[in-house]
Amino acid sequence: MALTRKFLWIVNMNTDAAETRFSKHALAINATGVCIRTSSTRLPDAIERFHDLGMKVYAWRWPPSSRAGAMREADNVASNLIPAGLDGYIVDPESDKKGASNDWNQASLAELAADFCKTIKDAAPKSFAFGTTSGCAYPAAGQKPNIPWKEFFTASDVLLPQTYWRWTNPTTGQAGQKINGGNPDAAIAKGVPAWKAKGLGKVILPMAGEIDVVTTDEIADYGKAMDKMGLKEGHFYTDGDISVVNLAAIKAL
Repeated sequence: MALTRKFLWIVNMNTDAAETRFSKHALAINATGVCIRTSSTRLPDAIERFHDLGMKVYAWRWPPSSRAGAMREADNVASNLIPAGLDGYIVDPESDKKGASNDWNQASLAELAADFCKTIKDAAPKSFAFGTTSGCAYPAAGQKPNIPWKEFFTASDVLLPQTYWRWTNPTTGQAGQKINGGNPDAAIAKGVPAWKAKGLGKVILPMAGEIDVVTTDEIADYGKAMDKMGLKEGHFYTDGDISVVNLAAIKAL
């Protein structure tokens, strides 16, 4: 059973060259959609261009955890991106450092989370997809339990745990470092139960990443794992210097 829906994600798309490369990579994997961070200056105008390529366009962001910052992000999506044709939005509440400007691991932020989601969803058409992504097993008790999961998950149509099994370590710069068990099966086994426990029965789609540093065999194994779970939609993080062989491996899923 092949994946019938594929979304390629990107962090920075602020130049014509970046958008061109992203478009080529999305076409190369037979993507049915893209997910572009809202900080990308080209996003509003790019929505129509990707629609012309036959792809849905989602946006995503790790928003600030202050009321002013979070609602600025929500208002941008509601007032600017949805009117431009945006098809979906994925909120990415996380917490790297306690007290940081984007630290969502605070139970006191439940009301803000609900207001954030409501602002976006009230402006969206019925066909709009809303989702939540975050670290592999963050909803678990020993991880980031105070992120307002209930509020984000209640608003969500789909949940996307970041079940990455390799990454480029942002501290050391080591590329391809194994994380979350070091392979797709281990990462999915770590992440999905934590999300399912708080997931309110919502659809859970484990993400693949970081796709520039994984192997072709691992991409195939990710596809097998998705097939085993009966899932037909895959999300791939993130665009960049992705090898031709990795693009071909994702296309083959």
